[in-house]
Amino acid sequence: MKPGCFTFRAHRRQNSAAGFSFADLLTVLGVLALLVLLQISAFAHNKGNSHRAVCADNLHRLAISWMMYADDNHGRLAPNGDSFVSTNKWVAGVLDFFGTDNTNLATITHAKLYPYNRAAEIYRCPEDLSAVRGQLRIRSYSMNGYVGDGALGWTTGFEVMANRSQIRQPDQTFVFIEEHADSINDGFFIVDMSSGPAARIVDFPAAYHYYGANLGFADGIARFRQWLDARTSPIRLNFAVSSPNNLDVTWLQSISTYRK
Repeated sequence: MKPGCFTFRAHRRQNSAAGFSFADLLTVLGVLALLVLLQISAFAHNKGNSHRAVCADNLHRLAISWMMYADDNHGRLAPNGDSFVSTNKWVAGVLDFFGTDNTNLATITHAKLYPYNRAAEIYRCPEDLSAVRGQLRIRSYSMNGYVGDGALGWTTGFEVMANRSQIRQPDQTFVFIEEHADSINDGFFIVDMSSGPAARIVDFPAAYHYYGANLGFADGIARFRQWLDARTSPIRLNFAVSSPNNLDVTWLQSISTYRK
């Protein structure tokens, strides 16, 4: 072999190893794109978890305020019921997509629970982006319609609890719930206790967190429920449709009230 041949061939091999083919470049770009997508997904997931945690803390703080009110009133529960006009309830006003109550903080600050936690922001879930004229609405939560002084209940034959002593299982009785943006109006959440083919949803829960919602219970604890049935919190509501064999309806009934 001639002296120069080895040097020339080695040089060619070095040049070949140092270069990237077009296929190599596409592979690298594909990997980078995948990493970026994974980072975005992880960020969105973490943000969702953070908002869910804030929402759960809101409901915990509302439940504690509700308990403090009862302590100060010999067990009498915070007033609940028709809040369209009166501020003599746990919250006042009615939410829709037209009126001034949607953004009127006085419906919270002049109502009964606010003195126990002077933070109006705890009445809204951070994932609730419903707005009126470019302003976020101020409330995402409603109170169990069977709980509270003056509560209306709904289905006959079931307990309406006006005093804390009437709540048989505080850890199994919800007080506050996230309500669907198109369903929330007054301050109370109706659960129809009818079963079988007559089962239906009157007020719809929200599904801001992984198709689920936080609820605040009578023991002061907030708990998360992931809905199992697509009819429980649909994108578009139809209030006239029954919902038989809906496990979410059965669960809500089990934590709302008791038979008399």
